[in-house]
Amino acid sequence: MKSFHSTVFYLNQNANDRIYPMKRRWIEYTEHWTQGPMTIWVHVPSDADSKVLNPPAPNLIPGKGYAVYYVEVEGFTFQFASLSEMRVCIDTLGKKLLPNTLRLAQERGGDPHEHWLRKMPDQTKPWRCREKMVKYLEKVLEEFEKDPGRTV
Repeated sequence: MKSFHSTVFYLNQNANDRIYPMKRRWIEYTEHWTQGPMTIWVHVPSDADSKVLNPPAPNLIPGKGYAVYYVEVEGFTFQFASLSEMRVCIDTLGKKLLPNTLRLAQERGGDPHEHWLRKMPDQTKPWRCREKMVKYLEKVLEEFEKDPGRTV
């Protein structure tokens, strides 16, 4: 098996380029809040000089640290630095027609070639694949929201 790594995701494939349908989720903890691949597109500074983010950065979980959430579905691993990022991912991937990354970058003020959606491998973008991903991401988000500090 070979693994392809992009800034956002890991895509696990076999020699025939078939995606392994695996589902799992886990949380890792870090001493400092670590920005993920979606962070700059989700946690936006309130103004040009502000360090205040909207939505705010996640809180430290006492005794554990800052949670980094991982979700593997359809042989593909997402990394989220906050549950807000997971919500944005679900909302974006849940649209039958994916939004234009140029438009998304103009709204946020960033490089469209660096948008997290653009970095996703092509085999994850068809609606059939995204539909399965979103269904599992919604289930996992609900679990994480009930207890964001849980060890999975």
